[in-house]
Amino acid sequence: MTIIQKLLFWTLWGITYTVSLLPRRVFYFFSDVCAFFLNLLGYRRSVIDINMARSFPQLKYGEIKKLRKEYYKYMMDITFESIWAISATQKEISEVVYVPHREMMDELCSRYPKIVVMMGHMGNWELFGGVNGPLGAEGTGGFAKHDIYMSYKRAKNKVFDAFFVKMRMLVSAKCGNKGGILESKHILRHILKDKGATGLYYFIADQSPKEERIVAKFLNQPTQMLAGAEYLASKLGIPMVYLGMDRVARGKYEINFKLIEENTKGLPHGELTRKFACYLQEDIFANKVNWLWSHKRWKRDFREEEIVEYERLYGEKPFGN
Repeated sequence: MTIIQKLLFWTLWGITYTVSLLPRRVFYFFSDVCAFFLNLLGYRRSVIDINMARSFPQLKYGEIKKLRKEYYKYMMDITFESIWAISATQKEISEVVYVPHREMMDELCSRYPKIVVMMGHMGNWELFGGVNGPLGAEGTGGFAKHDIYMSYKRAKNKVFDAFFVKMRMLVSAKCGNKGGILESKHILRHILKDKGATGLYYFIADQSPKEERIVAKFLNQPTQMLAGAEYLASKLGIPMVYLGMDRVARGKYEINFKLIEENTKGLPHGELTRKFACYLQEDIFANKVNWLWSHKRWKRDFREEEIVEYERLYGEKPFGN
């Protein structure tokens, strides 16, 4: 970064850190105020309504409207909680995020030094690192001993890129985790560099992909899913796990793990990702507000070969194709 960019970064970080020192209850007051105005101004109303209506075709408009209002509160809560977490202590974060059932993950980590973990934009994904590391909420052993490596795509703006990289690893760093943020294209090289080192490689895998994609029926809609996590796991024979993060109450999140596949080598293309999509869909159906509805998830056209693949799998053509 240039001197000016560094100055902007530290100014932004300093302001955000200072604000983060406020009590959490104050943030929820701000959240309520912001959610009220988002609802009043109709922030991305059409995107949210279309996404929800297509995902839950059984719901009437009045029910969609109610869900949208609840979604604004949820969205602002996770925004302000992420700011609060910057200066929050490890103990405070561990009181917000917990893992009630960790046996499967502990057992898997006892046998495999590296595991691919797929998750969606559920709960508050910025806080999941609070349960990892020797000082974390679940720091008695098992998966908490594995370092966290979060896959991400570098932002074009260098200032915001540096800001979010610093913020995203801060929570797990407080818990003694020694992982880091890795660009997707560098993860394979990182794994091969030290095969004996431990690592949980997290992919937030419900974004809209541009290049390598896998087709699936997700939330009642033809969907293209990111292919990177599956490629990595199947190529190296690394177990793949689903992480679901449920918002059980305001300021309380529960993490649950499900095994997607332990023996990932040689499986049919797309099988792992479609299983992830099924698990994520189950969690969204169970808690409809608890997902990032305001992003344009279904914005890309299907390629010809994707149309053929989707029709073969589901016996119908994707919308508009």
